[in-house]
Amino acid sequence: MSSGAGGRAASRPGEGGSSVSVAGVTLDVARRTAVLPAAGRSISLTPVQAAVLGYLMHRPGRICTRTELMCEALGYPNPIGSRTVDVHIASLRTKLGGALEIHAVRGVGYALDPPRVPHSSVSPRSDEVP
Repeated sequence: MSSGAGGRAASRPGEGGSSVSVAGVTLDVARRTAVLPAAGRSISLTPVQAAVLGYLMHRPGRICTRTELMCEALGYPNPIGSRTVDVHIASLRTKLGGALEIHAVRGVGYALDPPRVPHSSVSPRSDEVP
């Protein structure tokens, strides 16, 4: 494995297969591409972007700390500057163009919004008590 951020961003143990889907977006970690069906396109990701996005996609709705992202997703033995994660998240947001929402949790880290389930349009039966 190579040294540097590219080498550390390889698929992490325990992340499941080489692809994951959330809210219609499919990430192929091995190929470092994300398919954005709503936008009708596929995007290329750097190894670091693919690792961070994959980590978040395996944990939709969960707040992931900057330290967790650096150590678990990117494989750094010790956290370096927290701005490192911020810069990668900013570039991911730009590339995703709103296909997935990555929210900052001030002073903590980031969370990928879970997919929204549309409300049922079925009305309750008239004999049911609310």
